[in-house]
Amino acid sequence: MFDFLGPFSLIVFFVIGIVIGAAVFPLKWLKANGWLQIVGIALTLFSMGASMAGSPTFFADLRSAGMKAFLYALVSIAGSVLAVFLLCRAVMKKGEDDK
Repeated sequence: MFDFLGPFSLIVFFVIGIVIGAAVFPLKWLKANGWLQIVGIALTLFSMGASMAGSPTFFADLRSAGMKAFLYALVSIAGSVLAVFLLCRAVMKKGEDDK
């Protein structure tokens, strides 16, 4: 339904969410929003795992993906951690923490 932008639709909706959150969302709901995000991500991961494991060819597909899929995941995780580390060093002042 929302695939009219192709691979950029996820990025567009992400940016729309950021704009709405920054302009409209009340700060008093920030903590509740954080919990809703955690629950939403957990449900998404659970449903993805359940649908993948429900496939009759799951283990064969997993074996065929092998080391290449593992390396893609490892590089993605390492890159994300490095990006967060570098951004925190660039943006946050020394001694400043999340209060």
